[in-house]
Amino acid sequence: MWSILRTGAFVASVLIIVYGVVRTEDRADPRWLLLLGLLGCLWFLALWTRFSPRLGRTTVSLVHVALALCVGFGLVTVQVLRAQILDRDRILARAANPASGIVDIRRYLDERRTERGRILLRDGTVIARDEVRSDGSRYRVYEGASAYLAGYYSPALFGAAGIEAAYDTVLSGQAALNWETWLDGVLHRPRRGNDVILTIDSRLQELGQTLLGDRSGGAIVLDADTGAVLALVTAPGYDPNRLSVPLDASDAELENARRYLAELQADGRGPLLLRPIQGLYVPGSIFKTVTAAAAFEFGVAQPDTIYRDDGALVIDSRVIIEQNRPDPNRVSYTLKEGYGYSLNVVFAQLGLQLGAQRLEQMARSVGFGETIPFDLPVAPSQLARSPDFLVSQAGIAETAFGQGQLLVTPLQMALVATAVVRDGTIPQPYVVEEIRRPDGSTVERHRPTTWRRAFSDATARALRDLMVWSVEHGYAQGARIEGATVGGKTGTAEVGTQPPHAWFLGFAEQNGRRIVVAVVIEHGGSGAQVALPVGRALLEAALNGA
Repeated sequence: MWSILRTGAFVASVLIIVYGVVRTEDRADPRWLLLLGLLGCLWFLALWTRFSPRLGRTTVSLVHVALALCVGFGLVTVQVLRAQILDRDRILARAANPASGIVDIRRYLDERRTERGRILLRDGTVIARDEVRSDGSRYRVYEGASAYLAGYYSPALFGAAGIEAAYDTVLSGQAALNWETWLDGVLHRPRRGNDVILTIDSRLQELGQTLLGDRSGGAIVLDADTGAVLALVTAPGYDPNRLSVPLDASDAELENARRYLAELQADGRGPLLLRPIQGLYVPGSIFKTVTAAAAFEFGVAQPDTIYRDDGALVIDSRVIIEQNRPDPNRVSYTLKEGYGYSLNVVFAQLGLQLGAQRLEQMARSVGFGETIPFDLPVAPSQLARSPDFLVSQAGIAETAFGQGQLLVTPLQMALVATAVVRDGTIPQPYVVEEIRRPDGSTVERHRPTTWRRAFSDATARALRDLMVWSVEHGYAQGARIEGATVGGKTGTAEVGTQPPHAWFLGFAEQNGRRIVVAVVIEHGGSGAQVALPVGRALLEAALNGA
């Protein structure tokens, strides 16, 4: 019986180590430290020995002390092995980042000998590469108006950001685990990191940059079938060359970089913000797509369900004024017409029919409140800031037509549109297509996958009809493209006393291709007049190969 117990303790200790390594962040994770304590108890139990009564009490005590010391040394060994083998990359990453306050000279010397890999767009356009100075030191060069997509690499001052940070081990060559890189390290030979190939279409990206101009905003274009990001446009941007400070930089270079960063941080337009994935905005009427999805999914209403809209609706002393009726003498509209004409009164009533629980459930189904899996950090979208907001009828009504406390990223809404043109499933979005060795061979290529199911296929078909009707007969008629099936929804999101944000959410289908776009222009005014033309141009360019 005792031997079975000891064997079970050893097996359990192995399982605990495996579980802890998989489920915890690093050796300092409180959960890991708790598991180490449990591991020590199991080892003590497994190694405990019953002694003969003939042994003296002093001898037994000494053996128990030795046992405790062995268990203690065993736990220290486990911790050291984890630090050296499993947490090594994270420790080195922190040590290579001056912002952490830690400087690892050995890592810096190694980086001076390593040619950092390039960052390229899908057509081979290079947006980030290494150059060598006359003294042999390396520095990073960024090219093109969209070079901000690479982020920046500043080993002497700011560390790294964007793709440069997310794929640092790939670009620096540390992720390549083969005998050649091992031998290069042992012999201290120069090596070259791998290249990172983005899914971005350079001509589509440049078009988006031109269309936004000097207006603050963002646009994202997705391949609905694969989830590949074809354009990730933000305005205003910044020049990463002015932030990327190389090793052995002069005092003047350091000071210029600090001054430029201070200017960017003081700029009220937020040029460091990659708006399509990190900007959070009130969505306005484009959120009606999510509300309609909830109505169809839960059987609350159908496209031909009729609602009364006589120009105003009073809810809890909150008066909702209808400003979008196409005919002031008409008071009855179907849900499809309410969507196409963007009638707030219709969707306020629909929201009350749904109730907070079903509205929240649909929002969670499309990804609200979660971190979207992506190559770069994405800000989670929110349905409500305060848990009490959706308790009130007025809060539910405002949320249903896209106001209230809603905040979304353009990527979040673009993914909703992908579910509409697919079968109700959302692909996992990605912007890194491939990792290549210096000789051009492929190390790794992204395989499109499905992130989640948002709603049923029937709901997707019904929503697609709504969006197409909006373009064919509603207020999104300006999005029509000759020879293509186009669906869309405009949005004019109120933001207090400032001018509203202009939105357009749409898709286009032609010759087997399905493209999705989401555009937001901050304080731009009417979505139909300002954001829609940008979205239409991007859709048409994407269908025509940009």
